[in-house]
Amino acid sequence: MKKLLFIAAIASFSFACNDASKTPAASTTDTTAAAATPPAADSSSAATQPGLKEGLMKLQGGKVLVVKSGAWVALDSAVTCTNGRKVSIDGEVSKGDKKRKMEEGMMIDKDGQMMDKNGKLMDTSGWD
Repeated sequence: MKKLLFIAAIASFSFACNDASKTPAASTTDTTAAAATPPAADSSSAATQPGLKEGLMKLQGGKVLVVKSGAWVALDSAVTCTNGRKVSIDGEVSKGDKKRKMEEGMMIDKDGQMMDKNGKLMDTSGWD
């Protein structure tokens, strides 16, 4: 039974990898028009990015940026998260008498969940 499942898995992987509709030779689109178009004037933090959670904050360039209406904008005043953490404009996060400085790329959402630069939740057990 295990051999049969193994053979079926290999067969499905090989069929998935050999999809003829996605080969470059089958493509007939003209890429010269796209290459001639100049890039947008400002594609930095002000550009709208789909899927950004409203109120998400991150430290970038020594400043805290926050998502408002789908775009990253500079934080203009300290924000208190729903769990009581306070985020200052320079990236200092405090709760009670405990303080921590955010590192470059670190993020914190409006609920106070801290994440590393890859979006992985961080252990904040010493805060609570």
